[in-house]
Amino acid sequence: MSDDLVFEPHGKVAVITGAAGGIGLGMARAFTDAGMSVVLSDIDADRVEAAAAGLRAAGHDAIGVQADVSQLADVQAIADAAMDTHKRVDVLCNNAGAAIFAKLFNVTVEDWEWTLGVDLWGPIYGTKVFQPLIQQSEGGGHINTTSSVSGLIAGAAAGPYNVAKSGVIALMATLEREFRIAKSLHHASVLCPGPINTEISRNSVRNRKASIGEIAPPGDAGKKLGGKITDFLANGMDPDEVGRIALDGIVHGKFWIFTHPKLLKLYHEQIEMMDPDGMLSMGRLT
Repeated sequence: MSDDLVFEPHGKVAVITGAAGGIGLGMARAFTDAGMSVVLSDIDADRVEAAAAGLRAAGHDAIGVQADVSQLADVQAIADAAMDTHKRVDVLCNNAGAAIFAKLFNVTVEDWEWTLGVDLWGPIYGTKVFQPLIQQSEGGGHINTTSSVSGLIAGAAAGPYNVAKSGVIALMATLEREFRIAKSLHHASVLCPGPINTEISRNSVRNRKASIGEIAPPGDAGKKLGGKITDFLANGMDPDEVGRIALDGIVHGKFWIFTHPKLLKLYHEQIEMMDPDGMLSMGRLT
């Protein structure tokens, strides 16, 4: 291992949730290109198996596992599949995500529960189930969770998503500090993407409908907001590039992994207005 690397990926095993497409699949491609074996998980059974099959066709070691990360038993099933196949897990990427874009007034309690189930309880369950396995990794393992710039800024019209993404930053910061206090070889990190060309909005609508049955179509305001977000993301970074950035952060033991460091100016503006003004910045992400 090079002196400047904290984690050597070659020959290691990574579990990635939300890996049927988008950032999760981008991670899987980067990891397998670096010589890792991957266990892909997603709520969509057909798509996650297709993703794993595509990696295998390219000569990589990959399996797909259908799972709903908001369910502890499903997260345990991912771990069981990984251990049955590889007898080890070195990296966990809590990447599965969901987002409902609406003003708080229009977000139902059920919307809150569903979003937090995926975006916050999913990483909590993942950390709880996988930390004992990661800590068995000789040379040090790693737990990464996908947050967002929204976890730092909390823009409008994404309340449950913002709350969850702020929560996972706290979760990973706590874990990393506990590793450091224990002088552990293991690490934790957060990936904070900016705009990425993924279908999180479309997939979230589909999965939300599937969770409760067909829901009423959005009104004109909802369609306008959804179209704006879709257009915003369509011009974003390629998920494969995000995967390479995530891998680089993991191998170098970084805690904060940013895709768009320039967006940190929004966070700096927020901090600057806290004292002495006690005001909240606009923090517009779009």
